[in-house]
Parts: sequence; structure tokens; C-alpha cells
Amino acid sequence: MTLEESKTDDDILDEEYGVSLITDKKLTALEGATVDFIESASGGGFEIRTAKSSGGGGGCGDSCGGSC
Repeated sequence: MTLEESKTDDDILDEEYGVSLITDKKLTALEGATVDFIESASGGGFEIRTAKSSGGGGGCGDSCGGSC
């Protein structure tokens, strides 16, 4: 995951709750996914839950096999 300044023709732009998320059209593994920012005593970060994930865990490395 990286921060991007602008969208290209190969990207999909999704905006919700004042947050813009740009995803490459070729990245079909994230179809139906939800992205949350989680804060805890040990820090914070983004949690990506894919529609294909089996539940449990929940961080990007868990639900995407570390590939997102």
C-alpha cells in the first residue's frame, strides 16, 4: 500500500466518509473488500478484509496472504 497523488486510467477511485482510495483495476483480489483504520495500545494501521478471507486475524498480511 502506498500513497498516491493522483489517479491514472488504470485505477479505480472510491470515496467514502471523506477518504479516497485508489486501487489498480487489475487487482481483483480486493473486490468487495473493506478497509478500516484500527487503533490499539500497540499502535494503529489499516485493516483490509477481503470478501474471500476466511475470518479471524484480519490485518492485511492475514487476509491477503501478505500480498497487498
